[in-house]
Amino acid sequence: MEIKGKNVLITGASRGIGRYIAYAIARQGGNVALLALPSDLRRLQNLEAKLTKFNVTTKSFTADLSDSQQISDVTREISDKFGMIDILVNNAAIESVGVFRHQTGQVIEKTIAVNLLAPILITKKLLPYMLLKKSGHIVVISSFAGKLGSPYQSVYSATKAGLIKWALGMKRELRGSGVSFSAISPGYVSNAGMYADMLNKAEDKLKTPKIVGAVTPQKVANEVIFSILKDRSDKNVGSPLLACVAILNELAPDLVSYLLHLFKIPQYNNKLALVQSGLFQDN
Repeated sequence: MEIKGKNVLITGASRGIGRYIAYAIARQGGNVALLALPSDLRRLQNLEAKLTKFNVTTKSFTADLSDSQQISDVTREISDKFGMIDILVNNAAIESVGVFRHQTGQVIEKTIAVNLLAPILITKKLLPYMLLKKSGHIVVISSFAGKLGSPYQSVYSATKAGLIKWALGMKRELRGSGVSFSAISPGYVSNAGMYADMLNKAEDKLKTPKIVGAVTPQKVANEVIFSILKDRSDKNVGSPLLACVAILNELAPDLVSYLLHLFKIPQYNNKLALVQSGLFQDN
């Protein structure tokens, strides 16, 4: 699907990967509706001003995506004030890292609401117009954690795995309708976003395991563009090793569990959980 001249909604657009995606869409000539939390309105407006150099229409909107009523209200507002949406990029997410037994029910519910339920509800609101036009594309930003089942990210992994299977199921359901779906699954993302924020909290005392590596937010944004233009279903973004591990995980999960412990991935994620909770100490 072409992007130039299309109206594109990006959730979680105020920071991290979302900002990179917004720039990538604007460079392609797409009009950009930016959506984030009300507390991030100034960030959105600053980004909106910067995107005008691409001679596209941009507008900022705010909502708490854990609230279904706010989702309903903001999608209506976007349609009224910006225009009907042709392409949706579901990027907003909560990175829930921690020891499961220590996580509160509130954190678990909000993670599921924002990461999984919100993309489904937003799509449900916007899909009728796309089907009427027989043209549209929905992208979900998942994670390699959704392919793997990542220790100390069990709830987060569950939401991201759900996104992948939901997008694939919808793509198959709507085959021939003109509306398609793509899932993008990055590994650890450097320089911007939730993972980069955790590394900053650790004051450079943590290093991404070499076997996993890290991917730049620009590369993730580029894959979003390619997935829309080329109608890709499911794309891993990271080292080729990640794709092999994802396949192996489907065939031999116990072997992958052994390999993860061998390369100390659970231990690393435990340190990330401690960083998130403010308890990390470098030994």
